[in-house]
Amino acid sequence: MAEARSHNDSSIQLTPMSKRNDGGNDMAHNSHKKVTLEEVASVAGVSPATVSRALSRPGRVNYKTAQRVRLVAQELGYRSDKVEAFTEEKLHGMITAIVPDINNPAFATAIHTLQSTGIRRGFSVTISDSEESVEQERRLLDNALQLADGVVMISPRLSDTVLRKAAQIKPISVVNRFVGGLPCVTPDLTESLTEAISRLVTLRHRQITYLGGPKLSWQEGQRWQIIARLCVRYGLKVRRMQCETPTYRGGWHDFQGFLDHPTTAVISYNDVMALGFMAFLKQHDVSIPEQVSVLGIDGTRLAQMFEPPLSSIIIPRREMLEIGTTMCIDRILHTADPGATPIRSFPTSFLPQASIGMANSADSSSRF
Repeated sequence: MAEARSHNDSSIQLTPMSKRNDGGNDMAHNSHKKVTLEEVASVAGVSPATVSRALSRPGRVNYKTAQRVRLVAQELGYRSDKVEAFTEEKLHGMITAIVPDINNPAFATAIHTLQSTGIRRGFSVTISDSEESVEQERRLLDNALQLADGVVMISPRLSDTVLRKAAQIKPISVVNRFVGGLPCVTPDLTESLTEAISRLVTLRHRQITYLGGPKLSWQEGQRWQIIARLCVRYGLKVRRMQCETPTYRGGWHDFQGFLDHPTTAVISYNDVMALGFMAFLKQHDVSIPEQVSVLGIDGTRLAQMFEPPLSSIIIPRREMLEIGTTMCIDRILHTADPGATPIRSFPTSFLPQASIGMANSADSSSRF
């Protein structure tokens, strides 16, 4: 065993079986007692399922973990002709992704990325739509915990506590939100929004309206905080108008009050709301950008098909979703470091288009 240990993790310290009990014949005495897989797991500090994989399918376990398990099993004298017959955790070969609105083009991107990433790792992917309902999101998560091997939560509305408790049952990764203790992937909007608001200042805008998204959205809070802070920095007046449904219809119907107190610039929580709001302005003969400049957040292809094309903050969702899905699968297969909780933040970029222009008046609060 001394020779085997020298070629493995030096941090592993095991006491030879011959010295664990008093008497020189203890090794022979204990050889009649079958060492269980659970005992190996206890000494190695891993789960029985991880021991099973390390011994029967080492490619599905972190290399250092597999080394440690094999060394412990050898030291304890563990023998099994059929590890999988009673220990291998049965996987369904499926992960579930839960999104708040599958009709949103930004989330529609998720389907192809999730599926292709899953297939490369040997998993099929199902997509569930919570329809911006916390109750439905909870039901979908409960179902996924029973039927899937892991869950990718995209812009979840459930509380951190609920998500952390669920992650004790099955591996969960979170995209577009930070949840302490879970692997997360988030966009960094600070630099891109700084560039966008700086451009509006250059174009002589002095007042901005922010069309806010759902109150339970973590991203809504993040976006509002960044925008409010930047407006203070640049000496801009800003107000927040709330929308409960961040959809095209919401952008059209939830902001009738804007016409009573207009501003020359508007930043929307997402692209589809911004497009609905632009349609609302056109219906009321308000020209874009001559009277109102409009900026969205998402960078969807659909936003570039409207007239005028929508200026937007581009979020690299494909890359974020690929990493989020990979994080989940790594935990399913025990190939991720169980002690690490990776947090990945992706940079975003500002795409100026024809929907923003020079402010038409120094007095932005005047009626049209």
